[in-house]
Amino acid sequence: MAAIWSVVGCVWGAGLLAHGVPFLHWSHAPLAATFLHWLVYLPVSALLVVGFRALLGLAPEAASESKNVGYIARLDHLRFFAAVLVVMYHFYHGLVPLEAKSDNPLLSLFGEGSSGVDLFFVLSGFIFGLIGQGKKIHYGNFIFSRLVRIYPLYLLGIVIVTAANVGLLSPGDIALLLFPVLDVGMLPGLPGFGQLWTIGLEFQFYLVFPFLMVFVARHGAKYLVGLMVLGLMLRGFYFFDRGTVRDICQWSMLGRFDEFAVGMLAASWSYLRGQRLASPLHLGLAVVAMLGCFQWLAVWGGFHRGEKSMLWIVWNTVEGVMWAYLLLSYLACRIVLPRWWDETLSKLGQLSFSIYVFHSYAMYWVLGHFRGVSITGTHEVDAALLGLLVCVPLAVVIALPSYHLIEKQFFVFRRKYVEPLPARSP
Repeated sequence: MAAIWSVVGCVWGAGLLAHGVPFLHWSHAPLAATFLHWLVYLPVSALLVVGFRALLGLAPEAASESKNVGYIARLDHLRFFAAVLVVMYHFYHGLVPLEAKSDNPLLSLFGEGSSGVDLFFVLSGFIFGLIGQGKKIHYGNFIFSRLVRIYPLYLLGIVIVTAANVGLLSPGDIALLLFPVLDVGMLPGLPGFGQLWTIGLEFQFYLVFPFLMVFVARHGAKYLVGLMVLGLMLRGFYFFDRGTVRDICQWSMLGRFDEFAVGMLAASWSYLRGQRLASPLHLGLAVVAMLGCFQWLAVWGGFHRGEKSMLWIVWNTVEGVMWAYLLLSYLACRIVLPRWWDETLSKLGQLSFSIYVFHSYAMYWVLGHFRGVSITGTHEVDAALLGLLVCVPLAVVIALPSYHLIEKQFFVFRRKYVEPLPARSP
């Protein structure tokens, strides 16, 4: 029965992608039509989930669980939020000029939604900092586990780019793309997969993380703080030498290291004092700080209008601290979410990497079919609504097969790479 539902879901979804929903008329009621499209995508997603699980026997199993840390559902909630920010950023600026700014903090959130990448980096630092807290890390097993977790989907993206854009890349370029840690600067130019540049920086972090944990165990958290201060000094040098440091902060570990380090510091703080942020007041303040940061970024220029701003020297650090505060307050918040809401966000969070890698397909389709549609009469608000109600759900649908058929299949190869440190002699 589930196999039948899977076929029905795939056919229905393919029909939507090819022709839209013929019984909805934008000219009559655009807002209602947008909402109904959204309602249609939800059952399609559910049918595909049921079908893929039944066809492939993908019931929850121990092999898909991490061997190194217990499951924390709220981390997956935040992963999904980060993926949504990235999808919304790309879609929003498919309709709204990159140089545009808004006085509305919510619209600034989407306009500067590339910061979802910063949240991903903070989450990486936090998760691995939590895993390595007081543990010995086996370097080979750690690198192998990260490869089988990230590389298969990355490699699929590279194969698609090279197949769909014959002649765009030389054999030497393709060889470098197979090892993203070597030349991150090539990745942003990949048609439809420019977002893969972050994978290069993730791998750079993986290569040094086990050493960082050894040095932190030896010197304490002040070691990470010292590295962050060194990074600030270097960024300051390049700013005064070149008059801009934006691209260094955006595309290199010299700018992004602070976000990984802040995540690791947050893990250490959570390990010792996590419940101090249990009050919902902290979560509210963190949300206000997040919206305030994005509005501030929009005012002083952001990535597209503030290239020569001195604030880029410290901006990655500021964003990292802001996301870490939101992360810690959300994990510790004593508010209990309804079970259905918690489980839904957890499942969506598990799709976050596939959403991140393949969301361009959803973006291009929605822009092709919905460009020029007016829902509220305000261009920026229309772009935000279309992104949230149509593009994000469609990105989830597209992520389902890549997660279940490719990404999840490699989980079984992950290894245990941490063990308790031996007890010290008196």
